[in-house]
Amino acid sequence: MPDGGTPNVWNCTAQMAVTMKIERSDDSGTIDRRVARTRAALQDALIALIPAHGYAAITVEDICEKANVGRSTFYTHYADKDELRSATLEAHLRSLNRKRASSRTETGDQLFEFSLPMFEHAQAFRALHRALLSSSGDTIHDQFRERIRRAVRTEVVGKQPAGIPPEFAVQFISGAFLTVLAWWTTEEASLSPSEIDDLFQRMAAQGLGRISAGGSDGRPVE
Repeated sequence: MPDGGTPNVWNCTAQMAVTMKIERSDDSGTIDRRVARTRAALQDALIALIPAHGYAAITVEDICEKANVGRSTFYTHYADKDELRSATLEAHLRSLNRKRASSRTETGDQLFEFSLPMFEHAQAFRALHRALLSSSGDTIHDQFRERIRRAVRTEVVGKQPAGIPPEFAVQFISGAFLTVLAWWTTEEASLSPSEIDDLFQRMAAQGLGRISAGGSDGRPVE
């Protein structure tokens, strides 16, 4: 239990837990419903705790208390906190992939399909993304960045200009995207997801030499 000197932080975290949940598909066909519910509760508890405490400071006891499950139940499903972290991040990113697939008809003319769903999700889960993108050195931070690089690699390799090594293009685009995402989630909330995505698309396309004089909509880049 938290001590009497930190109720505001924990109350804030409890409020975020109501909304900061991974959007999951129906897993009833591949996993027992009770197992799915318990794993979802543990994953959502971790998601809710990260913004207030940072991953490194969170204990299994914290997660169990937030999820309202016992320690023995936790260890029935996960060997340790790191295994839960990996499962949580995979579920979190799968939810983004579903958003990406559902919006593909709208973003089919864009060079990068992953970016708009990520910006939309970051707006809804701003506190979580701030924590994931912070320079804390937590392993979850590194895992998140690597998954972004994998998403970029899927879309960039083979599209880079002649003479540009594929991995250089991956590092260039993913680095730019992550920097913009971190800046936007912490400092520039006035831009909508579609507006920040349009700016990223235009600049990234220029960086890959896909356009020379204008943006993705044909307008000059000022």
